[in-house]
Amino acid sequence: MAPPGTTRRRAVTFVETVVATLAALGACAVFDPHDPLLMATGFGWIWIVPVVLALRYGTLFGACSGLIVLATWYVLGSGGALPHPGALGPGAVSAPGSQPFSVSFFFGGFVLTLISGQFGDIWTARLRQVRVANDYLSEKLAILTRNQFMLRLSHERLEHDLMSRPATLRDSLVRLRQLVLTQDLPAARQGDLALRGAQPFLDTAAQACRFERASIYAWRGGEPLSEAVASIGAPFELDPDDPLIREALESRTLVDVGSAAQQQAARSRYVVCVPLVDAQKEPIGLVVVHSMPFLALNHDNLQFLLVLCHFYSDGVRHAAITREVLQAFASCPYEFALDYARLVHLARDTQVASSLVALVFPNDERSETWFQHVLRTRRALDAQWAIRTERHLVMLTLMPLSGEGAVDGYLLRIEENMRAQYGVDFEAARVAVHAIAVPRDESLAVLRHLLERCDASV
Repeated sequence: MAPPGTTRRRAVTFVETVVATLAALGACAVFDPHDPLLMATGFGWIWIVPVVLALRYGTLFGACSGLIVLATWYVLGSGGALPHPGALGPGAVSAPGSQPFSVSFFFGGFVLTLISGQFGDIWTARLRQVRVANDYLSEKLAILTRNQFMLRLSHERLEHDLMSRPATLRDSLVRLRQLVLTQDLPAARQGDLALRGAQPFLDTAAQACRFERASIYAWRGGEPLSEAVASIGAPFELDPDDPLIREALESRTLVDVGSAAQQQAARSRYVVCVPLVDAQKEPIGLVVVHSMPFLALNHDNLQFLLVLCHFYSDGVRHAAITREVLQAFASCPYEFALDYARLVHLARDTQVASSLVALVFPNDERSETWFQHVLRTRRALDAQWAIRTERHLVMLTLMPLSGEGAVDGYLLRIEENMRAQYGVDFEAARVAVHAIAVPRDESLAVLRHLLERCDASV
């Protein structure tokens, strides 16, 4: 069943066909009242109308117009209004009791109309296909234009974010990794604990999280000291009775004005408070943010700040948090032990996933070359522990902020590198691969179990 719109168009076309044909017949009748079909002129001028209609609307409507011409001959011929047979030429025939009928006139006219209609139908179909293709391309162009516009807006937004926060989380952690190990700046003390590198840490955090005014206060006797050990922006005094600070001290976690549990804390003079708590859940300081841009006060940015604070506080307590790992594994590098303890802390408190990958090579001369090559291809943020036994060469790679997808990409990159450099893959080199997520609890047991799987107990 044809759609209503198509039926309506066909009805209008049929009316136009009838009207145009009758108008042409009327004009011919005015020109020659005795021969309204112009059959005696030597050329079928009346057939121009059916031909034009056939070219414009198709064979069906052209034939309809021709039938109207034929019907006109029948009506006028019965009334004697058509010319004598002798005036129509040798093709004219007559039937008893009727006016003459010209076979060549009508047969030639219908053939010409049908041929014209066939061409009209073909080109109408082609035009319809071209119109559909153009509509599709126009729609695709509109979609691409909208996508390009959205891409330009996204690019401008990314460019703005890059200008306002040029450092990523990985870049910030790389800068913080050796901060407390290489600097020994004068700072407030809690017993034998110094907040070393507090100012560089605050500078890094302010650049990454877009602070305007913030300070770090050391922790002593269960309360933060009133004198700041590091500041960004105009200095301000610490109010220990501020409701936001009291809530942060009680909860021992990040608190901001948007997530404050108490209504009074939401009216605090400060924006964010973050207690610096190490992996042993011991407080060492307090980060207080007085002001920051409104758009920077979002969940992702605050999570960014929480990860940086945990990473820094673990670095301040690096001797204490690495003691258990070094006692359990005497040959473990200090940097690996520190990062492992840090990432366990991050996984437990912030749910930031990290991974530990073990590559086990046979202990022979060829594998030694491959082993050294893989050691040299580590990423800047990764920490490695190379273990040598009588039978195996084991490389443990600690991958911060990396989930299963990042591990798959890392292994694929290493294998492609070995294939390009030495023409071997993991299977040909007899390399065993083990990968686990950095655990939240029982970190020593998990690490010991991984070493046992690698046949590299230490």
